[in-house]
Amino acid sequence: MSIALGTPLKNKAFRVLLLGSGELGKELTMELMKLGAEVIACDRYADAPAMQVAHRSHVFDMLDAKALEAIIRKEKPNLIVPEVEAIATDKLIQMEAEGFHVIPTAEATRLTMDR
Repeated sequence: MSIALGTPLKNKAFRVLLLGSGELGKELTMELMKLGAEVIACDRYADAPAMQVAHRSHVFDMLDAKALEAIIRKEKPNLIVPEVEAIATDKLIQMEAEGFHVIPTAEATRLTMDR
């Protein structure tokens, strides 16, 4: 997969949607930003660590499939990175089937939830 990074906050920006914004997400956000990616941090509570450094953020229950789909369609990310287990994985699998890139895969995310 060849990746061309645009300028964050511009039309051709390479957008990464981070689902989960804890301390690990904050570290990932800072590294992605160093590479020139535009990062959108999401979590169920405001002011999560990654939200403090991301370009923008959304607060919603990621187990809510409709809310998850709405954010993905609104942001149109190049990559979706699940960082927590509490995600509507069936919706994530559907969005991946529609062409959105999930890393690791939506199926891997579903499997990690079923421990």
